[in-house]
Amino acid sequence: MIDCTQVKRITDITDQVDYEDKKSGGKTDSQKVSCGQSNGYNELKDKYDKYFKNVKGIPEELIAKIMCKCCKKLKPTGKENVSWNDFYKCMRSRLTEDNHPKTIKILDKLIK
Repeated sequence: MIDCTQVKRITDITDQVDYEDKKSGGKTDSQKVSCGQSNGYNELKDKYDKYFKNVKGIPEELIAKIMCKCCKKLKPTGKENVSWNDFYKCMRSRLTEDNHPKTIKILDKLIK
């Protein structure tokens, strides 16, 4: 079971999940979430770097804690079929507009 109490970085999540990507390169593989890391590739860190890293006021610790809670809830360890859309919805549900408007704005753009 994933423990989110000490999570400060994205790697604090992926270090807790044993995962070997056996579907690498599949047509729908990029649409599915894995909270683990395989062969040096970290999907969660990739999404953080792509969408949140360069936005002032969105620290990695905030995103890491939210991602961890969604990994714990949805359990996408590579065996389950959890879409990024569902994962982003989970992240969005853990934030309030008053406290995290920039993060919510990004998530709202990502949710289809």
